[in-house]
Amino acid sequence: MSRLPDKESLRERGVSIFLHVTDPDMRVGPLLEAYDKALTPMGRPLRYVFILDGVGGRVFQELEALQAHRGDVRLLGLQGGGNGESIAFTAGKEHAQGAYLVTAPDYLQIDPAVIPAMVDRLEEGADLVSGWRHPRVDPWLNRLQSSFFNWFLRRMSGTGLHDLNCTFRAMKREVLEEVPIYGDQFRFLPILAERRGFKVTEIPVRHLEERGKTGFFGVGVYLRRLLDIMAVTFLTRFTSKPLRFFGILGLTLILLGLVFSVPPVYMKLFLGESIQDRPIFLMGVVLITFGLQLIGFGLVGEVIIFTQARNLKDYKVDRVLTRNPGALREAERKRIAREVLVPGPMEERTRLRVRHAAPGEDAWLDAFTESHSRGSPYHLSCWRRMVEEVSGHRVEVLVAERGKEILGFLPFSVFPSVFLGKVAVSIPYAVYGGPLAEDSEVARVLVEEAARMTEEAECRYLELRMIDALEGVPGLETSDRYLTYFKDLPQDPEDCLGILPRKARAEARKGRDESRLRLVEGCDLRTFQRLFASNKKSLGSPAIPLSMLQSLERHLGSKMVLHRVEEPGGRIVAAVCSFVFKETLLPYYSGAVGREAPRGMNNFMYWKLMCAAVEMGCKVFDFGRSRRDSGAAMFKQNMGFEPTSLHYQYRLGPKGSLPDFHPDNPKLGFYRKAWMVLPSVATKPVEGMLFRQLP
Repeated sequence: MSRLPDKESLRERGVSIFLHVTDPDMRVGPLLEAYDKALTPMGRPLRYVFILDGVGGRVFQELEALQAHRGDVRLLGLQGGGNGESIAFTAGKEHAQGAYLVTAPDYLQIDPAVIPAMVDRLEEGADLVSGWRHPRVDPWLNRLQSSFFNWFLRRMSGTGLHDLNCTFRAMKREVLEEVPIYGDQFRFLPILAERRGFKVTEIPVRHLEERGKTGFFGVGVYLRRLLDIMAVTFLTRFTSKPLRFFGILGLTLILLGLVFSVPPVYMKLFLGESIQDRPIFLMGVVLITFGLQLIGFGLVGEVIIFTQARNLKDYKVDRVLTRNPGALREAERKRIAREVLVPGPMEERTRLRVRHAAPGEDAWLDAFTESHSRGSPYHLSCWRRMVEEVSGHRVEVLVAERGKEILGFLPFSVFPSVFLGKVAVSIPYAVYGGPLAEDSEVARVLVEEAARMTEEAECRYLELRMIDALEGVPGLETSDRYLTYFKDLPQDPEDCLGILPRKARAEARKGRDESRLRLVEGCDLRTFQRLFASNKKSLGSPAIPLSMLQSLERHLGSKMVLHRVEEPGGRIVAAVCSFVFKETLLPYYSGAVGREAPRGMNNFMYWKLMCAAVEMGCKVFDFGRSRRDSGAAMFKQNMGFEPTSLHYQYRLGPKGSLPDFHPDNPKLGFYRKAWMVLPSVATKPVEGMLFRQLP
């Protein structure tokens, strides 16, 4: 049951609007009227902080009169002028009230009606919400320059934001308190905040007006912008490792200098030619000298970092892990999304709370996953980041806690699909998912809250990809369409062949003796994707796109392993992508040549993969999911694996029904056959797009 917020919590939910005043002709009345109209219905405590940056006269008098009869207006005058947004908003935070801050210019650049939606994003778990002016109303030349600036900055910094020139932002107070900004760095606050571990997102906003110069700016402006981009790139990527930045530049100059200087030296030493009339030699020496100096700068920086490391804070702590890993800071415990009262005897009643995961909790959640008996690689934060990057849809993480102890979590994503409609899945592109919890009661509460959220989002259903069925949750429907397969591995790789049935052993030996195949670790992603796409096309399904494989490799790192099967001539005939989790190897994606496949290839590949798993220290081979009575299921059983039913459970929405978009559905037979016969030149451009629509 929910509690009514007390006065203290209501005050914390207040919003302060920072208005950076630089225009002596600012229209105070219409500006405040527009903000009041948008914000008053929110029912939150409000405060307007006008920061006058060298502005006086009429504007100051009007604001002073307003402050005299309005208790929600504060004035802050900065000495001089041209202090900039970084100084203005940093100074303004001392005069703010409430947990949420909104920064804005002194005119109606953005429709204030978007502020409630931005605050909702903050309460859903974001720490900073950046505005994206879309569509824009300023001249095309300004739009072109801004688009290039944002594109270049995205390439340099790796951010996904579209409009860093828009300073209309909403954020939690702690962002402005913990991220130091100066000069023109307020423009880059989302990048700096993300680096500190805060959760940053953006939201389209209605662009009303744009002030400033139209056309090309002076050369100095473009140079300053370029230097700003270089500065923020350095600050976000190399402040803790300066030698990498200066070392790369230095080594580049040294190599270039050697290219210029070595040929003249060779001619002098071995051919007797003079180097006095070769200025290129002098240029090479200068480049080498500069390169050595840059490396020296990097070494000095490393010495400073080493000696001052204990005084540096280049991170954000959200949780202190002790023997009770659920201990939270007091401020974090107040981020409760929902409170549930667990029935019981009066003296034993305790509150089980469900909230959104906080920034910086990924390490703890990963540790919880590693220790849980039903934890899987798909519950790890690296998988969630891959899903968000590939699909563009956010993965929500609900955390359940009792008092100071965290008892479980549930990741899921609301996923609009052209084939399935709007659905919620725990978790996309994975075979296992659902809540990880200490007991069924905690799991029930997590599922109930996720179901409530997905119903509000008008999803057709919430899908929980469970191994064991979740008991005691009303309204869940179960599908047993899928099976999974586990087998314990022997301690010696030589014994792996012996655990296969007789026919499977014979086929594996044919691959080894007749086809003379060998399994080699490592495979080029493009080659793997080509083999995988060929297999999927023969089955009438789209293949995983190369970009998703690259994202998997980038986020999973050493947890992702590729193997290839080669013929004696070096031709790659098969490949498999596996995940390593705890002491388990999970072969997840595989591909092979079609009709030209050597004898015993598949049996050989998985036999040798078991051997490789034992050598990696794995004790369990998880053969993954297959549909009942499918060819893949028969192959796994012929390899000696006993099936285990997967209990995929669904909470259906008001208009929902169990999903029927699967190869067993006869209605899809025509489309599968059409995909099989279409030439690759027609299917390849769209297969990635189709695959992303099937979570």
